[in-house]
Parts: sequence; C-alpha cells; structure tokens
Amino acid sequence: MPLMAYSPLGQGGRLLKGKTLAAVAKQHHATPAQIAIAWVLRQPRVIAIPKAGVVEHVRSNASAAEIELTKDDLAALDAAFPPPSEKEPLQML
Repeated sequence: MPLMAYSPLGQGGRLLKGKTLAAVAKQHHATPAQIAIAWVLRQPRVIAIPKAGVVEHVRSNASAAEIELTKDDLAALDAAFPPPSEKEPLQML
C-alpha cells in the first residue's frame, strides 16, 4: 500500500531551516527542499506531495527524485529528524 508524505517540508517549510538539511544540500548542490523530498522518497512506495505554487517549484521538487543520498547523509538526517516516540495528531494546513 502506498504511503503519502503529508506536508514533507513541514508546515510553512519550517523543516527547511535545519542546519543538517542545509549541509547535505550543499554537498549535493541542491536545495534543502530537494534534500527533504529525496529523504522522504528513499522509502519504497512513499509518495511526497509538497506544495508548489509556480512551475519552477514543480521542476525543482521533481528533480529531488534524482538525488542519491549517501549512508552518511541518511544517518545525519535520521538523527536530526527522528520519528515521534508517540502518536501525534496531524496538523491542519
């Protein structure tokens, strides 16, 4: 069963302000948003639907699927953004 990543960049892009995303993005000559989307898409059968208000954002978001994150990248991102330890309600966007 496919899984949809609900707001993969965080409400209002709040996840994009993290230092880890910026560091990994710099290594890949990408944006923090592209890295966040690539991180979500690394899992099989996961669909990410980030907001894209203009065509350039759509293209940028789509190119995230081409980014190959290293084991070190994944470890850093997993440490910076651990899964919740208990159930959390979804925020309304």
